[in-house]
Amino acid sequence: MYQAMFRILRFGRRLELVAASFHLLTQLHQRYPWVYIPDGKHELEIVDEAWSPFNFGSDVDSGEKDISVRSLLFQELIQNMSKGVDESEESDLKILGNMFLFKYLVHVLKLDFIPRNQVFEETMNWSLLKESSLNLLLASRRVNFKLLMKDCLSTMCSPFDADGNSISLVELHKGMLSAMKELLVMIIELDASKKKADSEGITNRGDGVRTPALEIIVDELTYDEYLLSNFLKVFDDPKWKLEIVIQYLTKYIPKPSVRTRRSNTPQADDLKTLNGILKTFSNGTNAKNITKKIGPAVVQILIGHGFLAQLAISNTNEGDSMTEICNSVIAAFTNLRRVDQKIEIIPFGKEVLFTAEMVLKAKA
Repeated sequence: MYQAMFRILRFGRRLELVAASFHLLTQLHQRYPWVYIPDGKHELEIVDEAWSPFNFGSDVDSGEKDISVRSLLFQELIQNMSKGVDESEESDLKILGNMFLFKYLVHVLKLDFIPRNQVFEETMNWSLLKESSLNLLLASRRVNFKLLMKDCLSTMCSPFDADGNSISLVELHKGMLSAMKELLVMIIELDASKKKADSEGITNRGDGVRTPALEIIVDELTYDEYLLSNFLKVFDDPKWKLEIVIQYLTKYIPKPSVRTRRSNTPQADDLKTLNGILKTFSNGTNAKNITKKIGPAVVQILIGHGFLAQLAISNTNEGDSMTEICNSVIAAFTNLRRVDQKIEIIPFGKEVLFTAEMVLKAKA
């Protein structure tokens, strides 16, 4: 039954049938999960014989091979969507069908990954994540991981003319972007979990080595102000957005030195928090050098989005109070103008300053 519905989703010639198969498949997976955590337990239940739309090996019958999704096809699917609706040479039905297909595949990856990652965090059983569909997908030699990440960023930041398209296409495009963000977050969390497993010595050479997604994202954003601004607008996961901002700014902050009583150089531990990074802007030389390297607009974009992400995280892991962070944000913007009076505060920067001031008033 799953296979028959998936065939319609992939090759259906009528949009109504493609949409219906998508909704039926997602509802069935929600109702009958193949990976789940039983109530009151801290262990994973896996249905070994459950059907999957993915094919990571050769142990499938010929009929299923024809419709199952391999790693290379998944990457090609993202590449096609990164072209944008207006640039694609494919038919409208194919474009819409690809969006439905991508949303469904990410839905499957999510239902498989989240419970596995949850149990991994409790048990440090790396094999649970090693056997996840997401890890198997990305571990394929046919996948160019760096290119995959670039295509994800390109798709999320590509312009889309909402006024020039139908309501159904606009809504489907929003759903596709939401799925793309979910995929990106899962990849980042998989990398984070693998890093934990590596530190515990429970991985081996067979698990492979690749550049972490966050590192690729920061590198791509570093030299493209348009991409940076648009990505931080659409990427709405506060935890990882904050981490991206911190990693980006850390690249341009003077390296830690031996601590002295009068030292203005930030220490390594300080650079792990937003407030620690913001305090580097209290030093005129640091503020001037950082701004000169990456530009005043980029500095404001990074500080602003980092602050808003921090504000969205209710339970921060750092000891800094929100009041202190708000004061640090205001001080950082003030110091930018102090070191160079020609610097103009961009509209987004003004919104951030207003928000910080309102938070301080609310806490007064």
